[in-house]
Amino acid sequence: MGLARFVTLHALPENAGQPRFAVLIARTPAGIALVLNHWRKVWELPGGLIDPGETARACAVREFHEETGGEAGDPEWLGLVEVNDGSTHFGGVYGCTADFVPQDFHNEETGGLGRWTRDASPEPLGNADAALLNRFG
Repeated sequence: MGLARFVTLHALPENAGQPRFAVLIARTPAGIALVLNHWRKVWELPGGLIDPGETARACAVREFHEETGGEAGDPEWLGLVEVNDGSTHFGGVYGCTADFVPQDFHNEETGGLGRWTRDASPEPLGNADAALLNRFG
């Protein structure tokens, strides 16, 4: 999925819908954890595509660990985000307090860690990510 435009957030129960991906809004003492996506060249919330047989919740926790090297707390369901990159996609949105996030982390997918607060944000920030941060940050 390329750069996606935020469409809306659906306030549905966690078991409603068929999300294709999941993201995690993880609060740390320094702000909400963001990752720099190597391919899209934007800062975004940790997350990714749901593997076959995996729940959206498990995906959010797994992707957070893979992309940040951190450990997520117990995720809370926040809703189903609708985005469009030429096609419509739905994703599960979760929030938590991060139990641990390193100061920096790099791998083949992420080029570093950032933190978002209402007063400061790394740039550029993905459109859908900005919309979710403005709502839940």
